[in-house]
Amino acid sequence: MERLKNRLIESANAPRKAAKPPGPILLAFTTIAAVTWVCASRNWWPSPYGQFAWFDPLLAGASSILVLLIVGLIWAIRTLHVVGQDRRWSWWIAPAPLVVALAAAVLVLLPPDSMLDHRDEFEAAARELSTQPPSSREHIEIGPFDISSARATSGGEVYFTDDSGFSLMSSAGWAYAPGGPPAGFDDFTARHLDGPWYEFTAIWRD
Repeated sequence: MERLKNRLIESANAPRKAAKPPGPILLAFTTIAAVTWVCASRNWWPSPYGQFAWFDPLLAGASSILVLLIVGLIWAIRTLHVVGQDRRWSWWIAPAPLVVALAAAVLVLLPPDSMLDHRDEFEAAARELSTQPPSSREHIEIGPFDISSARATSGGEVYFTDDSGFSLMSSAGWAYAPGGPPAGFDDFTARHLDGPWYEFTAIWRD
């Protein structure tokens, strides 16, 4: 009993170890997650229709946000221990939030790719499909866009359905309609972009 008491006293009187600041491992996880977040948000992630089908862009984006939340919590705890308890500063505190701030700045300041930025590729696909209407293609890549289906109608219109949506009851994408506003399908709305191109949303209803 006396020995246990002495050990407790020694433990209480022993100098406390300095808290560990956020280190290079946390910075590495932060950087990888931030880069993945930016790539998935800007359609720079490999298409799910290629050899990286096992790692869907939506899964990559969700995973990166989860990792950022976890490393953010670890960073906050370690920083509070270093600054609050030890009353000291470490340069390892700064890099992780700077990386996240840089990633956020890229998303805010760098506009996402527009369909019109890759208009030539879309028009080439539309003309190819229009030669033998009605015809369709599934799971194709055009620039950074993943197209779940491209369908040509007998009226000369071609509908490209974007694969980035979440809803099972609606679809969105772009319509090639050289003859004027597209007729559409389901509960259809279209907004003119330029020339024969329209951006559409279609909602399925009973």
